[in-house]
Amino acid sequence: MSKHLATSVKVSKPVPKRKMIQPCSEISIQMHCAIAFVIRLVLIMYSNYHDKYFNVPYTDIDYKVYTDAARYITKGKSPFERHTYRYTPLLAMLMMPNVYVHQDFGKVFFSVIDILVAKLMRKILICQNFKQQTANLCALLWLYNPLAVVISTRGNADSLAVYLVLWTLYLLQNDHIIMAGIVHGLSIHFRLYPLAFSLAMYLYLQEGNIILPNKRQLKLVVPCILSLIDLTALSYVYCGKKFLDESIIYHIIRKDVRHNFSVFFYMLYLTANEGLNLTQKFFTFLPQVSILVALACRYSTKEKLPFALFTQAITMVTFNPVMTSQYFFWFLSLLPICIPYLKMSLTRIFTLLFIWISSQSLWLFAAYLLEFKGIDSFEYIWIASIIFFAVNIKILVDLINCYKL
Repeated sequence: MSKHLATSVKVSKPVPKRKMIQPCSEISIQMHCAIAFVIRLVLIMYSNYHDKYFNVPYTDIDYKVYTDAARYITKGKSPFERHTYRYTPLLAMLMMPNVYVHQDFGKVFFSVIDILVAKLMRKILICQNFKQQTANLCALLWLYNPLAVVISTRGNADSLAVYLVLWTLYLLQNDHIIMAGIVHGLSIHFRLYPLAFSLAMYLYLQEGNIILPNKRQLKLVVPCILSLIDLTALSYVYCGKKFLDESIIYHIIRKDVRHNFSVFFYMLYLTANEGLNLTQKFFTFLPQVSILVALACRYSTKEKLPFALFTQAITMVTFNPVMTSQYFFWFLSLLPICIPYLKMSLTRIFTLLFIWISSQSLWLFAAYLLEFKGIDSFEYIWIASIIFFAVNIKILVDLINCYKL
């Protein structure tokens, strides 16, 4: 009987598992990178048409400055002979193919860097033990970010600056400390703002003693200082004192009274004809420095370091005496690697985005009345700057409150 039952009962074979197709697999992320790059190429081609037929050019004025500076180098001269060139000589050297190859080479180069930024974001999130799908989705937010697309295709070099910052972060997370120090020194030489991240990176390598530096901290600090000194010395030998005046000192003492979103705009406008006021500079930078130090001390562990840089970048932009729209690039480039940690409802996200854009629009309207209509709207611009400042503070506080490991 038991034998009969054994032979009559059919044993079901296990159904082979189907291969699940991930919505954002390795293949698809490469395809998205290709699509995003093509979009940028199309806009670069369009920029030539736009510049030719429209009064307001698409190409960033700084791109023309880079190209002119590169042209001076091809003639054996200093790039600082080009008026308003206030960057490292390395940037002008990188733009030399604009003269020898094609005028759009730099835009294509910055667009390539833009794609590499997205790939680097993905690697950083994977290092933070997030799933590949999460890392890929966050990378897509950068690839199709309208501001990222426009800034790189207009010929702005900030995509290279944010790449160096993210590369430093990636090297730190993978314990390549000496190389991280070298790249961090390069990033500070290229653009001064990464200097503000130094304390957070230093504290990230802290082990026990909080007073004396440990071996890992020295591995970061010494190569950083040496690379920064070497690059500065080479630039000084090649370009002379004008390099120090234009690319370093200018950015410390500058007073911009046009296209400046800063809450300090009106004060700078009223004191534009005065000399350097050290007391004014001290109290202008004191709030910024205090908050930067507090954030570095609060968020300096491996998991929190990206959020430390992100909040510090927002603080720098918000409290800086000079704030232009391209500065938003500094913190928006760090947002995708922090998104998985932000527990915020969609309603709150869209509300904050709405008030951020609206407060910018209010400032832009007041500036439009001044520059295009000739209406004395300086006080309105100042009020709009205060509103925008308050909105940025509100967003920073909300992000900190919604940050969860």
